[in-house]
Amino acid sequence: MLKFLARVYFQLQILGLIFINPSSFFDRINQLNWYKRTHKQWFDELNLKKESNILEIGCATGTLTNYIAESGFIPTGLDSSNKMINFAKTKYSKLNFKVASALELPFENETFDSVIAASLLNIIPNKPLLLNEMFRTTKQGGNISVLVPSKKFEDGDLLLLQQTESTSDFSSAAMKAWHKKPPKMSAEEISILFEQAGFTEIRSKHYLHGMVISVTATKPTSIKSYSS
Repeated sequence: MLKFLARVYFQLQILGLIFINPSSFFDRINQLNWYKRTHKQWFDELNLKKESNILEIGCATGTLTNYIAESGFIPTGLDSSNKMINFAKTKYSKLNFKVASALELPFENETFDSVIAASLLNIIPNKPLLLNEMFRTTKQGGNISVLVPSKKFEDGDLLLLQQTESTSDFSSAAMKAWHKKPPKMSAEEISILFEQAGFTEIRSKHYLHGMVISVTATKPTSIKSYSS
């Protein structure tokens, strides 16, 4: 009974943070071991060239942006939320953050060596426009990568993952919220969108026992025009 009440309490706490103070929620969830480890592993396995320019779209409070900088890259964090970016600027004052729409990136064509986005493609209604903007701002030969909750991950998989990770009550509730609340996608449907946007060399990986997937692709060379 006590465990049940604790789960309910932390689920309500998370819902309250999401609606009342989302910047605090994202900062707190970014400190959870499984969440932080997944984002770091995803970025590390991209095997990008050191000192390259990286755009992180949907950077929230800047935790991953800061890790990218610490790893020897030159990141720019972008989010549409003023509150998120103000939080990020306060916490990581030496890094470059911008407030802007992911569907209208305030950068010239081929500005970045790589463009990444975590938990964004799945919630954006106009997915082709987002990918067109990622394509436009990535240099020829550069990579893009997205990380999203997997459509193939089910409730039974969540219970096993929570046991494997030995999560605390808050961490377990946060993991459940990440599983239950956002829209999910499959690697197959993302790959189709990538192909339609003009990307090549499309590959995917699974993280957290399949809870989330990444899809990475390359912008081909000799591009003569851009989709609008």
